[in-house]
Amino acid sequence: MDLDPLHSARPSFSRDPSPMALNGRNLADHRIRVLVVDDSYFMQRRLTDIIQSAPDMRVIGCADNGADAISLAERLAPDVITMDINMAKFDGLYAIDFIMRSNPKPIVIISSYTQKGSRAALYGLEMGVIDIVEKPSAGGVALDIADRATEIIAKVRTASRVRVVRTLRGNSQDTIATPPPPSPANDGLPRLAPQLPVLNFPNGLPQVVAMCASTGGPVALQDLLRGMPYEFFPPIVIVQHLPEKFTREFASQLDAVSSLNVCEAQDGASLRNGEVYIAPGGMHLQVDANARLIINHGPPVNHCKPAADVLFHSLARHFGPHTLAFVLTGMGEDGAAGALAIRRAGGTVIGQDEATSVVYGMPAAAFRAGGVDHVLSLENMKQVLNGLGAKARSPISAGAGQAVQSPTSLPTP
Repeated sequence: MDLDPLHSARPSFSRDPSPMALNGRNLADHRIRVLVVDDSYFMQRRLTDIIQSAPDMRVIGCADNGADAISLAERLAPDVITMDINMAKFDGLYAIDFIMRSNPKPIVIISSYTQKGSRAALYGLEMGVIDIVEKPSAGGVALDIADRATEIIAKVRTASRVRVVRTLRGNSQDTIATPPPPSPANDGLPRLAPQLPVLNFPNGLPQVVAMCASTGGPVALQDLLRGMPYEFFPPIVIVQHLPEKFTREFASQLDAVSSLNVCEAQDGASLRNGEVYIAPGGMHLQVDANARLIINHGPPVNHCKPAADVLFHSLARHFGPHTLAFVLTGMGEDGAAGALAIRRAGGTVIGQDEATSVVYGMPAAAFRAGGVDHVLSLENMKQVLNGLGAKARSPISAGAGQAVQSPTSLPTP
């Protein structure tokens, strides 16, 4: 098949010639059908080459602006759309908004970093975008996307498995992305408890709360933090898999919806009650024996940087039974080994249930590893956090902004 996006933004290969084709789909071809949207014809070519290097994917069309993206999404019915943000004649955010409200499709943003573009990309996650890939650049000049090939293929493949539904802006009750149907009952995965379990903390209230997430995480974290009106809450440390440079803007977005103080973690900062710390993109986050944050520049762990396992292992060692951890929606197995370490050290670990996870990878891996105490829906997690916040408000609890004193360092789990 001669694929040349340099020739046209609406290439001739966009429809299958097979008589079995229905709405542009060859029923005998089970590959993931991808629509590439980018205002650079060169980038269209590079993305096409990357996507079609995977045997289970093929590009069915390209567009160089948001208007054509909307038209081709309707006409070709792709399984996944890769979307640039900064484009003329309707940008990517406009196209995402229109598509998700009229003809929802799984979308992966692939865009260069700018502060404005970062804000738009993260807003796209709120509208139902599945994930973000940052185009490599230096001095504002886009570099070859080839070194992002593995990441692009993995995220497009994951997006193809996510079911998205129509959204109406302004209605907070609308679901923007939902997981596939739950697995069969005999798959060995946990079933949701019929009622919220009573969480007892024999060692006193947790001194630190940890959360980790990947695909679907930004929306889940917003939901959890939005409903916490307690300024006396124990410090929260979060690993959210996002491209480097996007985490600072993500922290700002969370800070805008939460009464807690949300910031990107800084090396050497002390944990304080009422504060939320987001691991910087491209760096690991740890907590030391003095309840201080450490930024770690080590290699990726579980192909992730930041990695939840790095944070969780440090908490297991230094806070042990005084740790409450949440493993949220996301692909992969990051956090599973660390969750087990926290649980073995006497801490409590809660995994998100399959029904409310956009991608049930990380919570399932933690459960299979034996690192989960309770499996809860997102709504029940909010109840747990609100209950913990209410207890933390008692007069005997530490006040807002007070530095946390780490327990005596524990033996390595």
